[in-house]
Amino acid sequence: MAIQIFNDQNVIKLNLFKIRSYLPGIENKLRLSRANTYSVIFTDDKKIKKLNKNFRKTDRPTDVLSFKNSPKSADIFISAETAKGNAKFYKQDFYREILRLVIHGILHANDYTDYTEKAKKIMWEKQESILKCFISSCI
Repeated sequence: MAIQIFNDQNVIKLNLFKIRSYLPGIENKLRLSRANTYSVIFTDDKKIKKLNKNFRKTDRPTDVLSFKNSPKSADIFISAETAKGNAKFYKQDFYREILRLVIHGILHANDYTDYTEKAKKIMWEKQESILKCFISSCI
């Protein structure tokens, strides 16, 4: 499998079986090569804040960080705490938000950016169209 899931936090209860059930669809929709490995690591706000400070010089938690280790490998850190807060704030289902962040992190690992308005529009349109497929079962 191209995407692997790890839970490195105990603040938010996660249904890893449910999250893993989405992975084949994500791999299919993003046309991910099975030769590539994406490690999705669920963490807490404290740990992601430290990563964000060390690598982005931003001293606050964030929802997702992607680190490309090589052309065929990336680590994607997702704060389960921030995801839970985002879901509540935007009135979204928690697992829909988790799915959005997994997709977002993988897009970053595949050189999509959201640092300019134009790039953000392209990335977010792709992300939301993939997410919509899961909601309306177009996988």
